[in-house]
Amino acid sequence: MRPKLTQLAALLACVVLVGLAATRVRPINAGRQQLNILGHESPLENTPPEYVFYIQAFGAFRGLIADIAFLRAERLKEQGRFYDAMQLHKWICALQPQFPAVWEYAAWNMAWNISVTTFTAEERWNWVYNGVKLLRDQGIPRNPRALNLYKQLAWIFNNKMSEPTDDQHRAYKCNWAWRMHLVLGPPPDPFTAPTTADLADELRATADLSRLEEAGRIAREQTESGLRKLAAESGLELGPRAEPTPGDERVIRPVEATGFELAQLAALRDMRLIADAPHNLAQLYERHPDARRMVAELRSLGIEITDDTLTEDNYWRAEGLAFAFFMPYRELLSPPTTLARVTRRPVEPSAAAERRENLNRILGVQTGDPAGESLVRFLQRKALREVYKLEPTDMLDLVGEFGPMDWRSVDSQGLYWNVRGLIVSGTKASQYGHDKLNTARTLFFSLHNLFVRGRISFEPDPENIARSYISFSADLNFIESMHQAYVKYGPLFDADAGFAPGAGESFRSGHINLLAEGIRLLYLAGREADAARYYNYLRNTYAFSPTGQPNPMFARSLEDFVLDSFLDATEFTPSMRDATLLIDGWLLNAYNELADGNTTGYVRLVRAAAAYHEKYMRDKRHDPGWAGKLLPEFTDLQIDAFGNWLARPSRSVSFTLQKVRLWQNAPLYLRQAVYDPLRPLLTAECDYLDFDVARAFPEPKGMDEFRQQRPERYEAEPERDTRTLPRGSGG
Repeated sequence: MRPKLTQLAALLACVVLVGLAATRVRPINAGRQQLNILGHESPLENTPPEYVFYIQAFGAFRGLIADIAFLRAERLKEQGRFYDAMQLHKWICALQPQFPAVWEYAAWNMAWNISVTTFTAEERWNWVYNGVKLLRDQGIPRNPRALNLYKQLAWIFNNKMSEPTDDQHRAYKCNWAWRMHLVLGPPPDPFTAPTTADLADELRATADLSRLEEAGRIAREQTESGLRKLAAESGLELGPRAEPTPGDERVIRPVEATGFELAQLAALRDMRLIADAPHNLAQLYERHPDARRMVAELRSLGIEITDDTLTEDNYWRAEGLAFAFFMPYRELLSPPTTLARVTRRPVEPSAAAERRENLNRILGVQTGDPAGESLVRFLQRKALREVYKLEPTDMLDLVGEFGPMDWRSVDSQGLYWNVRGLIVSGTKASQYGHDKLNTARTLFFSLHNLFVRGRISFEPDPENIARSYISFSADLNFIESMHQAYVKYGPLFDADAGFAPGAGESFRSGHINLLAEGIRLLYLAGREADAARYYNYLRNTYAFSPTGQPNPMFARSLEDFVLDSFLDATEFTPSMRDATLLIDGWLLNAYNELADGNTTGYVRLVRAAAAYHEKYMRDKRHDPGWAGKLLPEFTDLQIDAFGNWLARPSRSVSFTLQKVRLWQNAPLYLRQAVYDPLRPLLTAECDYLDFDVARAFPEPKGMDEFRQQRPERYEAEPERDTRTLPRGSGG
């Protein structure tokens, strides 16, 4: 063949091959999208210098080298050499920075495999958090549209940290709560009224239920006053829905606000202040010229405030903003912790008190100086965005979409990163495709956990965060979020969704159980209007069973539904055992609420227990047939439950601190009744934990008189042997 024909044939073949290759662009891009390989068009765009070196140095051989390194890492992992395998994974990430799978695998290896090979809570936390930082600070910025990386990050928060499957899960929760507590503090909760000094004294001095009810009324009035002010600021009002008067239809009238909406408004107001904070020092000085003097004075104390990017390492160094600014600021707004009051440790260094005084003097923290408040919001926004990669505007949207979450909860972070991944990957809630089930499930996981344990009581111990006091209880504000999630996502999985009411047939039982539990909790928390709203929804939506039969479950009044649904067996023929278990459960939950400072919740639960006690005893006191099945007097049941609560073996420092908090808030008659029997046990527990028992469990007032009135209880009473207290109980 002549050379020209050969060249022409080669050129023609080249054109054909290029044309055929062009037809594969669309399938390749679809495959890249399926694998979440959706980085920048140029592999060098916005890439750090260390990654540019690997990309340019190895060129096309990067893939081959990465494959060899991956096989080697797998062999090391099978041999249990996780640290060596981790180093290889870091090199793989450097060689293939825009291949999401390597980041996902490396983070999973850190959080799940390497972490469990360590022995202390702090070591485990460091490895789990290393997995978080690898995805959050490196993997996601290199692959901003890789949905799997967001899901993996959310799963570390939702599963590794939140669920109790890891025996150090509490340490994970404490460490994350500590980070967000410094920046944001506790969220506003308009439904938990603060216990005033007078109210606390009344609670500690009375056994009269009518006076307890009066104490609860005072607490609710304090709460309602704040709610009315908040509602008015937002064009809402408490009480009946206002209707326009004739001829005045164009005037916009306030509408009735639900409890969920009021709590959401409070959270939105606080987060909006941070989202709208100045973006740099120039904006701060323009809005508040006096802030320039404040920044200069803080710098003279070694607190550097600049527009430079704030890294997590700089933030947490000894003189960084975490310890030098946010810690004293948070201490100025918070009472002394329970641990600080009862421990036998040396008194606080004077330097810490001096730092608080200087910060208060410069910023006017406790006087509410507007310039100081704006400076704090500026630094809060900076810490959220630059240290923790959390966008305040996205946090604001999340509160508006799902509810007033506590950002100290690991589940709030799981929800944030899950939703963030859907947003940046261009996926809407209605476009889940084949992955809609997993996506909906992760949303359900986060929202359900925020409901069952989203209300946090946290007192940090900066010297050892794992020893911090942390307590979880149900966050009633997320009943609405879960309800809306069931209604929105439940029908997606029903073939006959158009014929099934509410959440559809697949999620019908779960939806009913959620609302039934929510109704009970709302009713006992004093939010009867919200409880009635959900009860009416159940009546209207699930009035009939799937077979078309009327549902007798919703044929009762709200009060009867609440009381009877706690223990269905007691509806017609209650047994003594069933009634005792129910009352005891109410009282134990009441003491949990009181330990967390929720006076209103305590009063409501005690009242409910007393009402059920009266309901059981009403027709049985004078019936000889029930003589052997009568319950003890209600006060005796309270004392027994209180003593049993305090006598439980301590599993941790946090649990003993919960006992201390309950003791300090409990009514006097309860403390007097159990003090002497429990004193040896509580003393041994305090000795083991190096607590001062006189400050942790002080002797109640009037004990001498109490003992004289009950001499039979103190005749030849043997001293309890405390040497059997297990050494591991305080760990």
